[in-house]
Amino acid sequence: MWIACLLFVPICAAATTRKVGPEANPNTRLMDNILSYMQEDASACDNYFEHACGKYAARHINDPFTEITQMLDHKVNQKLVQLMADLHQGSQAPGFDASSVEAKVLRFYLNCRDAPRSTRGAEKYLRRAPPDEGLTWPQFSHRGTPWPEDQFKWLKTLGYLHRYGLSNVFVDMTVAPNFENSSEFVLTLGMPSFKGEAHHLPSFVNTLATLRAMGVPSDSVKPLARKIRSLERTVLVLTESQNDDDSEFLSVDQLRRVTRQDWQGFVELVVGHSITPDFRVQVENLPYLNALRRLMNSTDAQTVVHYIMTRFVLYLLEDSMNSSEPIECIKDVRRSMGLASNLIYKERFLDPPGTLPQYTQQVMEVFEQLRRQFLLQIDENRLGLTGEQNRVIAMKARNIVVNIGNMPRGLDLRSFVSRHYADLVFPSAGLDYSREHLKLLEFRTRKKMEQLNHPSPSADEYFYLADPDTAMSSSPYYLVNQNTIIVPHGSLQEPFFVPDSHGVFKYSLLGFVLAHELIHSVDTTGLLFDSHGNLHDVGPDILNSPRFEAGLQCMKRTKTPYLDERIADIAGLDLAYSAYFQNTNHRNYSDFTDIPPQQIFFLNLAQFFCGDGDPSNFVDHDNDQMRLQQMLNGFAPFHRAFGCQGRFQSEKCQLW
Repeated sequence: MWIACLLFVPICAAATTRKVGPEANPNTRLMDNILSYMQEDASACDNYFEHACGKYAARHINDPFTEITQMLDHKVNQKLVQLMADLHQGSQAPGFDASSVEAKVLRFYLNCRDAPRSTRGAEKYLRRAPPDEGLTWPQFSHRGTPWPEDQFKWLKTLGYLHRYGLSNVFVDMTVAPNFENSSEFVLTLGMPSFKGEAHHLPSFVNTLATLRAMGVPSDSVKPLARKIRSLERTVLVLTESQNDDDSEFLSVDQLRRVTRQDWQGFVELVVGHSITPDFRVQVENLPYLNALRRLMNSTDAQTVVHYIMTRFVLYLLEDSMNSSEPIECIKDVRRSMGLASNLIYKERFLDPPGTLPQYTQQVMEVFEQLRRQFLLQIDENRLGLTGEQNRVIAMKARNIVVNIGNMPRGLDLRSFVSRHYADLVFPSAGLDYSREHLKLLEFRTRKKMEQLNHPSPSADEYFYLADPDTAMSSSPYYLVNQNTIIVPHGSLQEPFFVPDSHGVFKYSLLGFVLAHELIHSVDTTGLLFDSHGNLHDVGPDILNSPRFEAGLQCMKRTKTPYLDERIADIAGLDLAYSAYFQNTNHRNYSDFTDIPPQQIFFLNLAQFFCGDGDPSNFVDHDNDQMRLQQMLNGFAPFHRAFGCQGRFQSEKCQLW
């Protein structure tokens, strides 16, 4: 302890004069956390990230996370691991309901943790998921018997494998609200994307390893690796050469006549039931589908089937944490059974009397203050918008819904979740990971497809069928088609949210993130949609207005491929700061710090960006250090708070 104090003198000095730990004043705990990250000898004006976050890496050197949202996720995962242990013990007692939501979650968790490693092999998956009924993958043909190439139909195989969620191979397929009528869901067909690592083949060496793991004969591995990589490059070139961004609704019969492919059979495999020839799909880039047909007709079946098979196995690996460690298996549960995970977490950790209602009330108080402040900014009309444009934006802001926990608000949650998982039945046979993983993938895909048969739910009934990575994340996010901000239960944890803490902490961290998500409703994407999630003409007019274009050009001076995120950061900071300092009653700060409230605000804001992750690992965002710097450039309240006024200051970029 005394050695640690030599290294962290300011922290230890604080610890000797006041309580620390869970029993301490929450404001004291939060200030101690902030101070423990600060590099006091780094200039706040020259390098604010180093000043506020310089000691983050040293403090968390042995932790399995690199920033605050990962920390929140880890806390959730630890709680759920303990809950699984309790459930496992309780499952041995008489009267345990084997058909309950908890039993199904526990079953998958134990399968992940305890199933033999051999049940995770690629060959196990492929034998359970063949390319078509009555057809095996080529390597499983009987010795001496040639694989029947004439029975292989590539489009049928894609439809067959989509029951497990495979998409973005040759054709991308999504189920999403209709942009022109958000009350209905539509099936969209378009070009595949190759942007993410999971969306294309790996390196040549790893492609070889994948083919070997699938049981491909060793003398065929290298030639096949070259052929399937060449095919993927050809498809990539094909997508880059097609510049038709138009989308149109066609019946599957019309699509068949234009492309000479059996799209009705494909869609029937995808949706799991027969359809009529007039079933409509939304088609993006029709010329690509015609070009793809010509490519497939000129490519040998062995190359095509091995490409599909390889991408399928890579998809399966990507969908799993591929580990039997308890903490990783909980991530698997959260990825695959998000709604169930949300329910059991809520009931165990947020249902003590008054807990979740109290948290919800405080979150909504912050959000409503942010909303009021944003409506004031709209009224000020800095962008010089017309009266109609201002009314549309104000209506959208007033209609934003905050959904805490990604759960329906107006229903009995346990009954709703039980019905949702009613047709998910795991076999009572021994543990087998690939068998139950495939069963869950079928279940997840079936639930997505069922949206095609039902109108969009009301705000009180809505929950988001999240993709796996989003399902296991504690970070809030905005859904443009629903005009809804989802606040996961994991966000309601320290240090991100502490219910009894001072307002300066709530507005500078939770408040900033909520403001960031609110601004996504009016960024370059959000503006295209009205308050009901439908495309409208007002948004493009605002995007093309002189002052909005000038604000965008200012934000582009430091290049970024993530302009909407920069808009949300810069405008979100301004909104959160003004909402707190212009409109709230400031309680006394002297009981926990002598630091001025303006500095506390920016120091706590930085907690969202402090981290020690590899800058190349950030997904769909600039790295955290760049984000923090861009937000603060030219922001006068920051420069006043830290005495930076006499230094060179960048122009403040501003939209709203």
